Amino acid sequence: GLQLLIPRVLGSVAGHMAYSGYLGYFIGLSVLKPRQGWLILLIGYISASALHALWNTTGYISGLLLAIVGVLSYAFLAAAILKARALSPTRSQNFATRFFGD
Repeated sequence: GLQLLIPRVLGSVAGHMAYSGYLGYFIGLSVLKPRQGWLILLIGYISASALHALWNTTGYISGLLLAIVGVLSYAFLAAAILKARALSPTRSQNFATRFFGD
């Protein structure tokens, strides 16, 4: 009931931001590595879709599993952001680098 509804509503908005950000990392990576572009895009799509499917499925099984998948989704997103920042060819000009340094 309500115990599952509130985390699902809050998590769905934030989750979709995480999944799209994660896929966005793979889109950017495919631009940097055009020879492997389609494979990278496929891996990104499957990964983001798998996390989304896990989110949808675990809500029916356990609230604890739902929280674990939510944390896992954000851990993947944070790792993708940090890796994208390190791979950026224009890192010195990036907004975050000016404020947070290397």
